[in-house]
Amino acid sequence: MARRKDHSREELTQLALNAGRELVMAKGPSALSARNVAKHIGYTPGTLYNLFDNIDGLAAAINTQNLENFAETIRIILNEEAKPKKRLKKIAQAYLDFQTSEPHLWALLFATPIQHQSESYHCAIHLVFDQVTAVMKQLGYSKKTSRQNAKILWSTLHGVCLLRSSGKLDVSEVDTSQELVERFLNQYFKSSLT
Repeated sequence: MARRKDHSREELTQLALNAGRELVMAKGPSALSARNVAKHIGYTPGTLYNLFDNIDGLAAAINTQNLENFAETIRIILNEEAKPKKRLKKIAQAYLDFQTSEPHLWALLFATPIQHQSESYHCAIHLVFDQVTAVMKQLGYSKKTSRQNAKILWSTLHGVCLLRSSGKLDVSEVDTSQELVERFLNQYFKSSLT
């Protein structure tokens, strides 16, 4: 069994983050426990509580990394595409792709209640949300309306993904999430955007 002196605090933190991420990816958010992570890295659960206040602190740290990664995906989209409507469609598709490719990480981030607040977590949320709000502002809306429009977009995407992940999206007829989001955005652009 490794001992504390074998790793610095920063190294232990990164080991715990990597182990937590791997556990969530393999088995879902319910696999994220101090016992499981500690066993994975060869330390005691008490070591984790020296690094994080509680398991929600570790979950928030994993989510912070995921938000930062998604913010980078949005930055790439914004650099590659100049037109606001196309930017929003590509951001929406990236969100759907994230939920499809990493469903357990998506569930930890967007469908698992976490009782933890930190400056880094708050900043990571805004790295994502503020970029979408800025695209909405390019369409000529006020700051407040742009922020509300961004919330509407995220809420719609989240609802589609949540229903898809629970198998309830196609209860009556089969419609792909891409088709539904595309239709929503087209209707949204017609009725709300200039």
